[in-house]
Amino acid sequence: MKRFRFRLQRVLDIREQIRDELRQELALRNQELAQHVRLLNELEEEFLRTGLREGGIVTAGELVMTGAYSARVKQLIVDQAVRVEQAKVAVTEAQERYIQANKDAKAIEMLKDKKREQYNEEVLKEEGNQLDELAIQRASAKQ
Repeated sequence: MKRFRFRLQRVLDIREQIRDELRQELALRNQELAQHVRLLNELEEEFLRTGLREGGIVTAGELVMTGAYSARVKQLIVDQAVRVEQAKVAVTEAQERYIQANKDAKAIEMLKDKKREQYNEEVLKEEGNQLDELAIQRASAKQ
């Protein structure tokens, strides 16, 4: 009997390739999100460090420079928070695409498994029929 051949194997291969590419994209988006969160945390720590030191004498120039620097860091924090939110949206979208691609590939894999089981049952049935035929031929040859 012929070997098992799944007619939709090419479709399965393509869906698995798409799933793998989307898995890589999801990992990349997660890395980008982690990088944006790390930078946001660093900026927030920098903002906390920019405060005036207690107990020291501060000139008007230092006060102005510290205030301007603090305002700039605060604006960077706001900008970075927007980037973090955008990265979160990108991660969510990548997750949804990956989940759908995974479902598509799993559906074809399940169909392949079902077809393989049917094929194996047919092979066993055919082998049984051949053995029965041999037994009948042997029995008729002895008579």
